[in-house]
Amino acid sequence: MKVAISSTGNRPQDLIHSQFGRCKYFLIFEDSSEKVKVIENPYAEAETGAGIGCAQDLIQEGVKAVISVQVGPKAYEVLNAVDIEIYSAPPDVSVQDAYEKFLSKKHKKMEIKMF
Repeated sequence: MKVAISSTGNRPQDLIHSQFGRCKYFLIFEDSSEKVKVIENPYAEAETGAGIGCAQDLIQEGVKAVISVQVGPKAYEVLNAVDIEIYSAPPDVSVQDAYEKFLSKKHKKMEIKMF
């Protein structure tokens, strides 16, 4: 399974980024591989549509789960529509720690209530 995590940097020891669509990088972990794929976020400075653009790119990468501190409602809907699991992580943890907590099932699934 491919898992994408929003990151402040391009290394697993860097901190998780607080906002899905505004992160500098996504680190993609695959449980069948020791390698971590790094994708620079081209939407980090976009005026609008950053989350949706990120979601679409991660769908193209074949990601099955996303971990971030916060995912906006539009990106959430895009990811949710294709059954990508979305998990929330606390701020101030490393990307590697967030991935390890995912593997040990210590993250809660994120839910956005639509009114």
